[in-house]
Amino acid sequence: MSVPPLTHLWLEAPISDEALARLPAGVQVLYAEDSPPIYRNAAPAQAIIASSQLRYDATVMDACPNLRLIARTGIGVDNIDLDAATARGIVVTNTPDGPTESTAEHTVAMLLALAKRLKQGNENLAAGKWGPRTGVLLGDEVQGKTLGLVGLGRIGRRVAEICRLAFQMRVLAYDPYLPPESAAALGVTLAPLDEVIRQADFLSLHAPATPETVGLMNAERIARMKPGSYLLNLARGALVDEAALLDALDRGHLAGAGVDVFAVEPPPPDHPLRNHPAVVATPHFASVTKEGRLRMEQMAMDRLLAFFRGEKPADIVNPAVWPVA
Repeated sequence: MSVPPLTHLWLEAPISDEALARLPAGVQVLYAEDSPPIYRNAAPAQAIIASSQLRYDATVMDACPNLRLIARTGIGVDNIDLDAATARGIVVTNTPDGPTESTAEHTVAMLLALAKRLKQGNENLAAGKWGPRTGVLLGDEVQGKTLGLVGLGRIGRRVAEICRLAFQMRVLAYDPYLPPESAAALGVTLAPLDEVIRQADFLSLHAPATPETVGLMNAERIARMKPGSYLLNLARGALVDEAALLDALDRGHLAGAGVDVFAVEPPPPDHPLRNHPAVVATPHFASVTKEGRLRMEQMAMDRLLAFFRGEKPADIVNPAVWPVA
């Protein structure tokens, strides 16, 4: 495949010098503007390394008439209009293996923080108190408890491995695309979604935002969760009805929630999930570790360099574009 040489690269977010050093000599790197529209200087770009904050729709793409490739760091591409990209002959790639370990470890850290009441204990001590070691400070052991996973992809599998081997947790999962024998090889039992929801002591979401999964955890499904159980969402904010989650927490039906993603990001300062006493919330940074970030940047650069060598890059998410790109 013949492609023009790369002369201009636009970055939604800064990346490491280590990754940038791999660019061919003479490539001009353009950085997002500080004020909207942040892409107003991107017109010369033939390639973009994209993050998660900008919505790459037809307007953005048409403002970049030379654009041939969008390389997304991370898994999710719900902020990229794939139909618009395909119609314009723009190849879109992602780095699905990049954030696996970081996000899985963050999930387990949240699970333990919720079970061990780390937030409540920290706030208690900061307020000059020392107990009482009852009520909200009375935690849970995770050993032998049931972990329910919605989605058993790369991250879900790693979470299952850690929790099953380190904590001897029983792991149930719902994944309509995974054969039972594959789950069995991981020591995981597949079950219908409602059964996973009903049995889980800790229910962790690891599914993409699609028309089928938006609003997955609505009021009805949250009501089916065990009294005193925990919900973790480190996937996409659209999967959870936030009002229903807040109601379940306020009523004490759920003991807590771990939230790394929100329906609107960033959430407003007065968003009740940000400061809820039973919620451990982080700013969509489960994959943001030094190792994970560098891995994703290097993988995005791999795809970019392959494309401009005329090779088919890995992990094209709009494969229909490739023969006509």
